[in-house]
Amino acid sequence: MKMLLNGQWVDRDKKINVIDPFDNSLIDTVPAASKEDCETALACAVKGFEITKKMTVYERAQILFKAADLISQRQEEFATVIAREGSKTIVEARKEASRCVNTMIVAAEESKRILGETIPFDSFPGGEKRRGYYYRFPIGVVLAITPFNDPLNLVAHKLGPAIAAGNSVILKPATVTPLSAIKLVEVLLEAGLPPQAIQLLTGNGHEIGDPLVSDERVRMISFTGGVEAGKHIASKAGIK
Repeated sequence: MKMLLNGQWVDRDKKINVIDPFDNSLIDTVPAASKEDCETALACAVKGFEITKKMTVYERAQILFKAADLISQRQEEFATVIAREGSKTIVEARKEASRCVNTMIVAAEESKRILGETIPFDSFPGGEKRRGYYYRFPIGVVLAITPFNDPLNLVAHKLGPAIAAGNSVILKPATVTPLSAIKLVEVLLEAGLPPQAIQLLTGNGHEIGDPLVSDERVRMISFTGGVEAGKHIASKAGIK
């Protein structure tokens, strides 16, 4: 399978094998992204944000609702991929695929509830007849780094809310379980997500992690994983 950069599915000469842990058979290969690919992803994500921040709430919600419907229709297909690349039985994988549908629906629903607030200022002398208010705006480029143990639903937990809020995303799935994430991105594109809105990098974290997490163009990092990796990311991230 390929990774998504600048709206195109691309391959690389250097590959990473995706192995079925049950029998050690080769399922597929994915490209091993380079530091140059990171720069491409970052530059394209910034351009993608110029598109996503202008999308209406209706447009974002409809994309996520459509994605949920497509995943539901192909639930067995998704479950098979989860079971083969991960450490789950087919029964457990079906449950994860079902949870992914719900995650996307919730994200779609919540996109309509990203609200501001008004604040009365008359709690102190001189504030009479004064009122403050704030709005919520998309933050920008979100870097999503996901683990191996829930290779579909934990990706959905990051992509769904980021898209719902109008952000662009760079997705770095777990090296050993990238196939479910790739299939989810395929579904999002089919559902109408602009290709520039998401970049998908497959590769080794020790090679492409630091260039992504330390870059100032990334405005938020959503990471699920081990403690040591989390500490390292926090030490490199800077102000996010």
